[in-house]
Amino acid sequence: MFKRLYILIFILLQFIYPSDTEEYVLLISMDGFRYDYLNKANTPNFDLLIQSGVTSEALVPVFTSKTFPNHYSIATGMYAENHGLIANTFYAIDLRKPYAIKDRNAVENGEFYGGEPIWVTAERQGLITASYFWVGSEAVIKGHRPTYWKKYDHKLSFEARIDSVMSWFSYPTQRRPRLTLLYFHEPDWTGHTYGPNSPETISQIERMDSILGNLISKTINLSISSKLNIIIVSDHGMTDIYSENSIDLSTYTDLSNLKVTGAGPTVFISSESKKLLKKVYNDLKKINNADIYWKRNIPKRFHYQNHVRIPDLLIVANDGWSLMPLDHGSYNPKGDHGYDNQLDNMKAIFIANGPSFKSGYVRDEFENIHIYPLIAHILGINPFDKIDGDLEIVKDLLSN
Repeated sequence: MFKRLYILIFILLQFIYPSDTEEYVLLISMDGFRYDYLNKANTPNFDLLIQSGVTSEALVPVFTSKTFPNHYSIATGMYAENHGLIANTFYAIDLRKPYAIKDRNAVENGEFYGGEPIWVTAERQGLITASYFWVGSEAVIKGHRPTYWKKYDHKLSFEARIDSVMSWFSYPTQRRPRLTLLYFHEPDWTGHTYGPNSPETISQIERMDSILGNLISKTINLSISSKLNIIIVSDHGMTDIYSENSIDLSTYTDLSNLKVTGAGPTVFISSESKKLLKKVYNDLKKINNADIYWKRNIPKRFHYQNHVRIPDLLIVANDGWSLMPLDHGSYNPKGDHGYDNQLDNMKAIFIANGPSFKSGYVRDEFENIHIYPLIAHILGINPFDKIDGDLEIVKDLLSN
């Protein structure tokens, strides 16, 4: 009840105190929050924010619909083929180095990250930025990190993350970040473990609603409350996985002399031997419930062809099916993502509220690459000139 009251106060402040040119942005990611989760649970805090702000029917992730490529696409306004973070785990042939989300050396190595994240764009133009666990923010990219940033610690409580963000926003003007990014790893973890339609996931959605209420209640005490734009997104959705819907690739072809990465929704195969690749391609074409593509034939709508790191062959499973390559291990999730990004189950959320946004406005879905130019516009900075995103696509969200 009190958290709902705080959200109403936050909303009223947007009208009572007119904003000046120094607006602020808090970009929040709730990992794996599927586009329809708000219809499955009791979410009064989300509902209030939507009623007085803007939302879309869905937010479309980039391919592959995985965590790292999509957080970095949101940050850069670029498709994966242009920013180079092509998967959670991959081999960068241009650097002759592997990248993996649990490899601290790789995660903190700016060589892997192409494009220009929004915090770099802002810092280069004299703005102070902050990041609490956003993908890429732990690396020096184009000579910059956010002014304030944290090394990822999965165990750190959501409340502690919120308190740090509020502390940053409470700094004196000359030290205060104009842009802050905040990451929560739920409800993704619960969706993987129990499935997107499980009681546990519904409970986690309601917990995230409570987390949102807590966050909003703390913004009321900020001196910048009337100037703060809050944008809530997720990186992808989640689909149900069943153990009987697994495809053992090794029963179709010999994978032992190939470089094979990935599992579940997508598998990548590469080799210096074109003859071997042709044989493997022909063998794997026999698979039902999955599609295999030569790199040159990957569908244009995936925007997933034009980077040297994308391997020779790509296999994409149908929704809910899992690809099991050699030595995959014992991980058997009940929910997963990484499939065709146009599938409804892979779609995410977008909600925004603050002085820059309309009130009570709902629009159709859009791709997450358009968030970068939207934030750049609100902050009054010039966007990087090579982005794929387009402000015109989402300009209707703005109040003027």
